[in-house]
Amino acid sequence: MIYTVGLASESTFAHFTASAGARGVPVRAIDLRQAVESGDWRLTLGGDRSARLGGQDLDPEASYYCRIADLAALQGDHESAQRWRWLTTALTAWLDHIPGLVVNRPSIRSDNGSKPLHERSLSRAGFQVPASITGSSPQRLLAFAEAGPTLVKAISGVRATSRLVGPADLAGFESGQGPVHLQRYVAGRDVRAHVVGDRVHAERIVSGAVDYRTDPDAEFTPCELPGPLAEQMVRHTADLGMSFAGWDFKIADDGTHWCLEVNPMPAYDWYDRRLDGAITASLLGLLRGAHP
Repeated sequence: MIYTVGLASESTFAHFTASAGARGVPVRAIDLRQAVESGDWRLTLGGDRSARLGGQDLDPEASYYCRIADLAALQGDHESAQRWRWLTTALTAWLDHIPGLVVNRPSIRSDNGSKPLHERSLSRAGFQVPASITGSSPQRLLAFAEAGPTLVKAISGVRATSRLVGPADLAGFESGQGPVHLQRYVAGRDVRAHVVGDRVHAERIVSGAVDYRTDPDAEFTPCELPGPLAEQMVRHTADLGMSFAGWDFKIADDGTHWCLEVNPMPAYDWYDRRLDGAITASLLGLLRGAHP
């Protein structure tokens, strides 16, 4: 049995559930919002690990595709916020300890929420990562921007649009406005790749925008990554404790694949639709035990 746990209103959750149904694969979908509002949940650690969530009994031996979101901060009252916090805290602990396959377990060693740390760990793992600086010193930030084309990016894991900045953009910057994360801009083609177990699904992206996600005219083409790079991605995904991840690269004119990030909970539906459902097919195969 496969369970999927998340928000019914979220596009990736809905896409996975609908795609599984279209393939005739039975999936039990559990909406966290409904579970929080009904208060119908019980999660036991140790022993038989019995559990109930959203009106359904959970099998700890089954497979789970999870997109856990804690919406406590968005609630208008303390009681609702507490219910979200209690449920997501208990659920993540339960998912970390069950014997079944969980994609991905909450305890994975992802540092994607801190871009400076994330880039450092990718570099130490052997990936080519563009130079960057994080700080509040006007002088150091200005010197970095003067040295070459520069992007400003979010420091945290919150999704944000990257944009080019130059020395003029830092005029009047004061240390109290920081910290700021700057990264050297790499011109070239984007690549988005999804690792599912030992499978890699990649697309090459041609766009005139700095951030292709803002470009309605971006062109996507399925592609094969160099064998050693693909193997390195699969290996590092597994080393982090993940079996599903989204990778972003820039291919420079000299052919260098510059690694930008690895996402532990990729919103993959946008890419999957262009690949005729290949990512979902691999994900379902993984959850059913058809491949590593």
